[in-house]
Order: sequence, then structure tokens, then C-alpha cells
Amino acid sequence: MNRIRQIEEFDPRLVEIHAQTFDFGWNNSDFSEYLKGEKYSAFGVYEAERLQAFVLISVVVDEAEILTIATDPIAQRRGHARALLQHLIAHLAHKDIRSLFLEVAVDNPAAIALYEGLGFRKVGRRPLYYSRRGGALVDALILSLAV
Repeated sequence: MNRIRQIEEFDPRLVEIHAQTFDFGWNNSDFSEYLKGEKYSAFGVYEAERLQAFVLISVVVDEAEILTIATDPIAQRRGHARALLQHLIAHLAHKDIRSLFLEVAVDNPAAIALYEGLGFRKVGRRPLYYSRRGGALVDALILSLAV
């Protein structure tokens, strides 16, 4: 059975999942520092106490930003990201957060479809924002959701 809970302590699976999902993963100290920070929160999907997917956000006043969201490639296509985002949106609504922002690479149509399906709308674009292995640069869309 899957369950979503807040991540309060560093879990090595954060680094592992992130590295498997993105061209340039974050390290232990990146995640440790975020988890210690007062303005940051993380939530994870757990299956038999093993982290399968997570989202990390920052909150400033009445706005939140998704810094990263990732699902273990073996656990993809099981609805974990959607469940995390729905949980996050409900959590933020109870915290009087007005808007949720994120950036997504233009070459990630599955993620864009997920976000748009949850009501996110394009509010901007960052040219050549993401670096890919091999040196290619990719634009990012800035998406926003009224919470």
C-alpha cells in the first residue's frame, strides 16, 4: 500500500531517485540543507517504507515553488507524481498559500501534460534554462496554479 507523508530527515533515496531522473542530480548536502531549512518542505510516496517519489518545495509568504519532483524510474506510470501534487495542493490550501509555481523543460511533454491536467497554466518562459548532458540547453516553461 502506498502512502504519502512529509519527509523530515535526509533519505539517501532522494539523491538516488533525483540522479536517475535528471541529467544533473543533487547531492546529499543539497537535500540535507533543504530539509533543515524553515521555508522548505518535502513530501514522499512510500511503498513498504521505501521512498518511490518525492516533491520538494519552498514557501515564501503566500507563494510556493516546486524546486524538484521526481519518481523512481521503476515506479513511474503508477500515479505517484499526480498523487503527490494533489496532496501538496491540498496541503498548501490549508496553509493559506495563494499560488504554486514550477519550471518544466519544454522537452518533457509527459510532465507538462500532468501539470496542465491539474490546472497549471503557462505564465512565462526561461530561454536556455536547463543544461543537458552533452551540453545542449533547453528552455523552461514557468507554470502557475492558483491554490
